[in-house]
Amino acid sequence: MGQFKAARAGNTLTLNPLAAAVLALSASGALAQDSNSDDQPVIQFGEVLVAADRNPAAKEKDESTVVVERVQLEEQQPESIAQALKYEPNIEVVGGPRYSNQAPNIRGLSGVRVLQTIDGARQNFNSGHRGTYQLDPELLKQVEVKKGPASSLWGSGAIGGVVALTTKNAGDLLKNGQAVGGYLKEELGTNGDSTETTAAVYGKSGDFDYLVNGSVSENDHVEIGGGETLENSASENTALLARGGFQISDNQRFDIALRHSNREEGVPSNPNTNVGSSSPLVERDITDQNVTANYLIQAGKSKYTSGAASHTTKVTLYRNETQFDEFRPTMGVDGQNDSTEINTTGIAVTNATEGLGAQWVYGLDWYQDDVTTVRDGDNRPADMNADTDVLGLYTQADFTFADVLTLTPGVRYDRFEAESDQLTDSARDDSAVSPSFAASVKAAEWMTLTASYARAFRAPGTDEMYTQGTHFCYFPGVCNTFVPNPDLEAEEAQNSELRADFSFSGLATESDQLTASATVFRNKVDNFIEQLVVNPHPNFFFPMNTTYQNVDEAELKGFELGANYRVNDLALGLSYGQTEGKDLSDGSYLSNIPADKWVLDLGYYFLQRDLKTGLRTSVVSAQDELPAEETRTFDNYTLADAYVTWEPATGNLNGLKLGLALDNLTDEEYRVAFQELYMPGRNIKLSASYRF
Repeated sequence: MGQFKAARAGNTLTLNPLAAAVLALSASGALAQDSNSDDQPVIQFGEVLVAADRNPAAKEKDESTVVVERVQLEEQQPESIAQALKYEPNIEVVGGPRYSNQAPNIRGLSGVRVLQTIDGARQNFNSGHRGTYQLDPELLKQVEVKKGPASSLWGSGAIGGVVALTTKNAGDLLKNGQAVGGYLKEELGTNGDSTETTAAVYGKSGDFDYLVNGSVSENDHVEIGGGETLENSASENTALLARGGFQISDNQRFDIALRHSNREEGVPSNPNTNVGSSSPLVERDITDQNVTANYLIQAGKSKYTSGAASHTTKVTLYRNETQFDEFRPTMGVDGQNDSTEINTTGIAVTNATEGLGAQWVYGLDWYQDDVTTVRDGDNRPADMNADTDVLGLYTQADFTFADVLTLTPGVRYDRFEAESDQLTDSARDDSAVSPSFAASVKAAEWMTLTASYARAFRAPGTDEMYTQGTHFCYFPGVCNTFVPNPDLEAEEAQNSELRADFSFSGLATESDQLTASATVFRNKVDNFIEQLVVNPHPNFFFPMNTTYQNVDEAELKGFELGANYRVNDLALGLSYGQTEGKDLSDGSYLSNIPADKWVLDLGYYFLQRDLKTGLRTSVVSAQDELPAEETRTFDNYTLADAYVTWEPATGNLNGLKLGLALDNLTDEEYRVAFQELYMPGRNIKLSASYRF
C-alpha cells in the first residue's frame, strides 16, 4: 500500500504525442483563420452551451436533448445527479436508496452504457458496485441528457445516451455591472437529518473572472417509506470547485477549472443490498479530483446568424483521478484493505464551421485510462494494473434546403487498445466505425418531423476483460473464481427513431404557448456483455467460475410523449414513457427495464413572480414484463413531490432566496423495478441562501 500511494502522489498530467500534435495544429489553424481574415467581426462570447449534441457554437438546445436547468435544481434540491432526472420519461433512478450509488437508467441501459461528462471531460470511473457519479449537484449549472446511442459524436460508452453535466462559472452568478459577488446557502432535510452548507465567492476584474464554490454535507441513516431505518446509509461529503477564465481577446477565451470531492461512508460492498455474508460492511473513503482546461476561439462571419461566427474551435484538456480506499472490518482478524484507482487523461478538440453549403461539427477525442487495484487478504480478486488507450475522429454536417429540409449525416472512427500487466498475451486492439443519419422536415410553422438512425459501440472495460482471482467462497477451500476474457467483442447498438415536435401560441389567450413532442424508438444491441456464473461443481452443482461473456442480442423499443403549456403565471407539463426490452434469441423479457411512467408537473407564480409553488406527481405502473428467473414482484406506485420558492426581486430582501421541497409527500413505500431495496420515504427539505 505504501508503494502504491507513493506512486499515486507522483502522478503528472501527460499527453499522448499524437493528440498533442493535433491540438497544436487545430489551434494554430484556427488562429491562422482568425488573423488572415480581412473582415473580422467583434464577437462577444455569450451563452455557449456545452450541449450533449457537442456543438461548441450552439446557442439553442436540440429539441431531442433534455435540459434540467439551475432553476429546477434549486426547486428540487436533489441528493444525486440521478434524482435530478427522475421526472423525465424513460429515465429511472437505479442503484438503490443510498444516494452515492444512484445512477440514471435511460431507456433500459445504465452504468457503463451511459456516458457521463463534466464540462466536456469524460468521467470513466466504473468498478464493481462502486458509484460513478461523484459530483455534488450544488455545484451544477445544468444537466443535459441525450437519449439513445450517441457514439457518432461521443465514442465508446454512449450506446444508452449521454449525461452532460455543466458546472457553474462567474458569468452565471454575477449581476449586471457587478465586479465581486458571493452567496451563502444552508439546506436541511428531515430524512436522515441531512445538512449541507455551501459558500461561494466570484468576480471579474478586467478580462479575468473567477469562482470558488465549496460545500460540506452529511446525512444520518436514511428512512425508507413507512419509517423503517436503512442501516449503513450515512455519509459525509465535501466538494470544491475553483475556476478562472481569461478573455484573451474579443474572440478568444481560456478557462481552467479544478474540482475536488471527498466522501466517507459505511455501506455494504454492494450498496443496493443490505449487509450480509456476500455483501460485507465496507468503510469507504472516496476521493475524486479533476482539472479541466478549455480554450475557445471564434472567427469569421456567419451567413445565417447575425453577429455569430462562421467558425468555432473548442479545445478541452482534462485529467481525472478517482480513488476508493476501503476497509472491511468484519473480514479476517484484522480486516481487509482495498484500493481502486482509475486515472483518465484526455483531450477533446471540437470544431463548428460553416462551409460547402452546410454547418459542420468535427474533431477528435483521445483519452487514456489507467486502472490500478490492490486487494488485501486471502480468497480475493487479484490485483490489477491495466490501461486503455482510445483515439477517435468524427464529423457531422447539417445541410439545410429552403429552410424546410435538413439532412444530417455523421460518422466516427475509433481505435482502442488495452493491456493488463498481470496477464500474458492480454494486449487487445480493435476499431469501430459509428455512422449516423437524420432527416428533419419543417412540415408546417407549428410542426417538425425528424427521422434518425445511429450506430454506436462500447469497448469492453478492463474489469470485464482482465478480472481474475477469487470472487467468493461457499466454504473454506471451495470458492467461485473469476476467469478473465480478453477476447470480448465490443457491444454494438443500432437505433432507429421517429420524432414529431409541435409548437402553438395564442390558443386560449394572446400570451399562451403549447409545445409537444412524440418519439418512437427501437434500439437493437448486439454482443451484450454480461457477468455470468458458469461451470457447476460435479458434486455440489453450484457454479465454480464467474466470467464476462458476449450474450445474445437485445432489443429495446418504446415511445415517449410530452407536452408543456404556459399562460401568464401558470405552467403545466405532462409526459409519458414506455420501454420494452427483449432477448431476440428466445423472445424473453430483459431485466433492468424501467416501468411505464406518467409525470404531471404543475407550477404557479405569485407576488409578481417572487413566489413560485409547484407539484410534481409520478404515476409508475407495475413492472410485470419479467425474465423467467425473476421471482420478485414490482408493484405500481404514485409519488407526489411539492416545492415552494420565494426570491424577492426588489427591496431590502433582494438577494435572499428561501426554498421548501417535499419529496414523497405520502411516505409511499415503493421499490423501483429490478432494484433490491425500497426507496427513501418522506423528506422535507428547507433551504435559505443569500446572494450579495
